[in-house]
Amino acid sequence: MKEHILEIFQYRELLGNLVSNELKLRYRNSVLGFLWTILNPLFFLLILALVFSQIMKFQIENYHIFILSGLTSWLMIQQTVVVATASIVNNQDLIKKVYIPKILFPLSSVLARYVDHLILTAILFGFMIIFHVPLTWNLLFLPVILLFHFLFSLGFSLIAAVFYIKVRDVQHIIAIIFQVFFYLTPIIYTVNVFPQQYRKFFLLNPFYYFIQSFRFPVYYSQFPPWWILGITLGITVFTLAAGVLIFFKNEKYFVFHLS
Repeated sequence: MKEHILEIFQYRELLGNLVSNELKLRYRNSVLGFLWTILNPLFFLLILALVFSQIMKFQIENYHIFILSGLTSWLMIQQTVVVATASIVNNQDLIKKVYIPKILFPLSSVLARYVDHLILTAILFGFMIIFHVPLTWNLLFLPVILLFHFLFSLGFSLIAAVFYIKVRDVQHIIAIIFQVFFYLTPIIYTVNVFPQQYRKFFLLNPFYYFIQSFRFPVYYSQFPPWWILGITLGITVFTLAAGVLIFFKNEKYFVFHLS
């Protein structure tokens, strides 16, 4: 593991170029460019806020911030994994020609996505000011929570990238799984809308802990409960370790599966 970390450090300039190129390619020939980073989730937020706060009459204070905080946390994971899943396959021509640490490709995809997500988080702070949500000292812990999101997304992406090389249906399957879990995770609602006996099932959802750990300092203006942080850390470490192990165990066979 130490050798792999040193190798990533040695290729840090290439990693920076990969991140830069991915950002440039994503918004090339786009009139609005980086504004789409803001507009996409804001349009989604507008629809959700209209449907669930007006039509379904959800009575949640500062519902716009409630949704946007949950949506920001969710998109950090969902968008990152879906895009990074194809990172190895999309760069197969380069992989076949020269030696490059293959982990740089999913890592650069995850880093590029998190540039967008940091911008979205900054926009979230702007909405907090507009809707008079207190900016408390608890927000200083948010970088740690963002790190949890990043490492979890990276581990998940490494696993997905390996399986996508072997089975190209994986990206579609992951997209469907995320679509299902979007509604099974308290992003647009609180667990309090369900009877007490059903609330325990949310504890089986790993995404629940990331949403809650992010939402506590942002929406509730409170430090996240230690048990939620502990479980979030455990899920993060397990997923990252599994992703790294699976990726490095299979990387020498990548060329044989790429076509």
